[in-house]
Amino acid sequence: MLGGIDVNANGQLEASEVTTTQYACTTTALAETTGTNSLIRQDVEAPGANCTYGGTAVKSGIDSNANGTLDTNEVANTTFVCNGRPGPEGEHGHTSLVRLDSEPSGANCTYGGTAVKTGIDWNHDHTLNDYEVTTTQFVCSAANLFRTKWASNPLGSYDSGEITNLWVPVSRRVWLYKTSDKSHIKLTVSDNFRVGINNNGGSGWYSVRMNGSAVGCDARQHNWNAAGWNQNYHLPFANVCLTDQLPKGLYEFEVWAYSHAGTSHIGQGTSGRALLLAEELDESKLYAFSKAGSSIGTASTAPVKMNGREVTFTKTSASTLLKVTLADTLRVGFKQNGGHGTVMVRLDGVSTSCYTGKYDAQGTGGDFHNPFVMTCVLPNVSATQHTLDVTLAANSGGDAALGWERSNPLLLVEEIPNTGLSYSNVGIASGELSGAWAGVGTRQVPHYISTAGKTVKVTYSDTFRANAGCNGRWGFFQLYIDHQPTGCTNGQYAWNAGAVQDHHHPANLTCIIPNLTPGYHTFAIWSTTQHADGSTCGSNYFGWNRGQNLLMVEELP
Repeated sequence: MLGGIDVNANGQLEASEVTTTQYACTTTALAETTGTNSLIRQDVEAPGANCTYGGTAVKSGIDSNANGTLDTNEVANTTFVCNGRPGPEGEHGHTSLVRLDSEPSGANCTYGGTAVKTGIDWNHDHTLNDYEVTTTQFVCSAANLFRTKWASNPLGSYDSGEITNLWVPVSRRVWLYKTSDKSHIKLTVSDNFRVGINNNGGSGWYSVRMNGSAVGCDARQHNWNAAGWNQNYHLPFANVCLTDQLPKGLYEFEVWAYSHAGTSHIGQGTSGRALLLAEELDESKLYAFSKAGSSIGTASTAPVKMNGREVTFTKTSASTLLKVTLADTLRVGFKQNGGHGTVMVRLDGVSTSCYTGKYDAQGTGGDFHNPFVMTCVLPNVSATQHTLDVTLAANSGGDAALGWERSNPLLLVEEIPNTGLSYSNVGIASGELSGAWAGVGTRQVPHYISTAGKTVKVTYSDTFRANAGCNGRWGFFQLYIDHQPTGCTNGQYAWNAGAVQDHHHPANLTCIIPNLTPGYHTFAIWSTTQHADGSTCGSNYFGWNRGQNLLMVEELP
């Protein structure tokens, strides 16, 4: 901050008039934080105790509510730049001036800020020239301890332990500082969920709360079999939710859970890498979405359009990609053993490769309502208005249903540039895989990391069945980078008291990978049927009745 007398009475604080310099610097943001802006306000100061002949009150402080205005309660420092004594009649008095210069990162302000320069306008040109500056002060922004744009829970999430009929938090929590009043926050969950152990017809809720209250991100899972057998199913769990537009500010998101009949368990099979990710979709992003659509069923073997789940979107460029996300709850083959069905996202009423199947065989009739996420990439879509909708087919003739006992479904369409990311979206089944950790055919993609310090988000969306012909055995899949395990793992464990198991379910694994070295890296999905004691049983299978086996690497801001 510069102060001085406007010696030349030109209304500008020139360099020669500056008599005081103070620095207002932007303070460092802590690891994985973003700095909060400091602001400066100039108020006219009437003649009085602070300035005998009047002048300017230069006020500075932190924009703590991020509204772009230095409010009165945010003022932390006030400096007075006073006018000089008026000269004798016939002479011009000299005016003090203030000039605000941007201060780059450096010795005065490690992370940048504003240099406020003051001085006397000796030459009366109303400009504070450099030679008139007598004082410089620096105003620096304070640190914001919370992330902007995106945030994820730390590595090392814990298994929940047994959850009863009381709502409890389960150690997955993030804070995100929202920077725009017009943006939405996208919440992505990648976890494992078991409900109703040893209880036929048990169910449980998985809920993401915002600031301790419901935010429309609740999903219920349910298992039942016609024979009345006890059961134990640990299944990959995923959800994607979108908040309403919210005022900018700090928001907390946390996972809570509840069990109805039997106990629930969250996180087993994830190796402590369960993910809760919050991302701000601001005005720079091109997207459209629908959260409309109630619980609806069909027994038709032909595809039937589901209510609500429809988005109209105008694509702006033919060279960009459409990223499509469907989050819903699916039941197929009601009271059948080996019931199956197919969910598809259509484009302008035409079938696409964005579809997934689900199959449940457990030795007797069943009823499995499972929340799921399907992520697809549609390239080569023309730059015009398009409509996307959802269909469901009950392929085996048993009743199939979408949307049971959840806050709402989500159909999200994002137009993304074909740069800064890599993906493979072929649709090839893996065949039967068994034994120690090994790569799953075609599910790999190279990606070039341009600079150090990059964090990438990896999305793997497919169908997965573990340990065919077995009962009560784990099968796993994991993200590998350059043939090395990342620990970003999920698995399936299926048991009931009467029969071997065969469950092909949609799976959507999301991984956050920080600090990769610059250069090319290979991202791949590997699989194993090895149990904790080293023994194996049956085989895993990927890609049954699946249009895309998507593996996508995106660089986060």
